[in-house]
Amino acid sequence: EFMFEEANKILPRSEAKQESIDRMIDEASSPDAIVKLLRKKSELEISIKLIEKAIDIEEETLPIIQTRILTTGQDVFIENSLKYLLRCKTNCSQWIMENYQEIRSEYMKSMLCLVLGFRGDASMIDFLIEEAERFERDYPDENYDQAPFLAVQELSVRFLN
Repeated sequence: EFMFEEANKILPRSEAKQESIDRMIDEASSPDAIVKLLRKKSELEISIKLIEKAIDIEEETLPIIQTRILTTGQDVFIENSLKYLLRCKTNCSQWIMENYQEIRSEYMKSMLCLVLGFRGDASMIDFLIEEAERFERDYPDENYDQAPFLAVQELSVRFLN
């Protein structure tokens, strides 16, 4: 009961703050401003609205997001980038494979494995298995291996059955 009360003090956002974030999304006109908002924690429906706005101008936002993917370590941006890459018109699987080693965040790498699972092809299965094994070996206290394992399962269902 105590933990629940403490969580309620931390988790809820004020309605005014959510309205402020919603207004920032509506007013964001440049690709940079939209991508910058992907770094802000917000409710799911606001996050979805922001991602949809970013996808509407994908030609401008995708290169910015790809650049930030290489260096970010911020969980909120990583999670919003995942949602963006899963929904955008451009299939970024090849870009992920070409730039994977340059990505600094292991969490980001794990999440990008999900993109490969849902948007990639069967040729990526061996890579994903190797990544799952590496994550399991190098990060035993994290769950990074779960994303590549799920990606392998998804690709197997789509291409090998």
